Amino acid sequence: MFEHIDGMDVRVKRIILLGDVKHNFGEISEIEWREVLSFFDYLEVRSRGAKLMVVRGNHDTILEPICKKRDIELKEYFIIEIGGKKYCFLHGDKMFEQCLNTDWLLFGHWHPSIKLSDNYKQERFKCFLKGKWKMKNLIVFPSFSDIKYGSDLNVMEDKHDFSFIMFKDLKKFNVVIYNNDEKKEYDFGKLKDLIN
Repeated sequence: MFEHIDGMDVRVKRIILLGDVKHNFGEISEIEWREVLSFFDYLEVRSRGAKLMVVRGNHDTILEPICKKRDIELKEYFIIEIGGKKYCFLHGDKMFEQCLNTDWLLFGHWHPSIKLSDNYKQERFKCFLKGKWKMKNLIVFPSFSDIKYGSDLNVMEDKHDFSFIMFKDLKKFNVVIYNNDEKKEYDFGKLKDLIN
């Protein structure tokens, strides 16, 4: 991301992490202390001092001590208005009433990935899901970690409901894959048409 931004004439003012900053649900391990602080420091240096904010994910039950160490805001959700539109950034495991009064919902939690195949090969890609839900524009972001590839949408069933939005609703969304090499996004159409 930073390489892409470096080539543009823009200044990053704010970075919003959509949760699951740490892996362990419970206490903070020694390695999480080191790695999360190192990650926060990296973001501050690479962004040239952008304001960092963390939206609490379901893995972040105990994250306050790390955030306080770097004076970083930890919120349940974050709403911002840009150009007359309201955007709600949340993790995605639960909904907040205030977010229902926005135009856009942006979250992670599902960490979507998908297997695409043809007659010769099969490959798995991290992907975005983009669509409408309850009259709102919605984007589900993939995991940005190289460690975890994400949830394989090909093997999920309609009963998956560990979010405020059910998988059967996500099947109506478009699958969008970003190609880093080409710096281009590809819209593969509705999820339901790719997994049936």
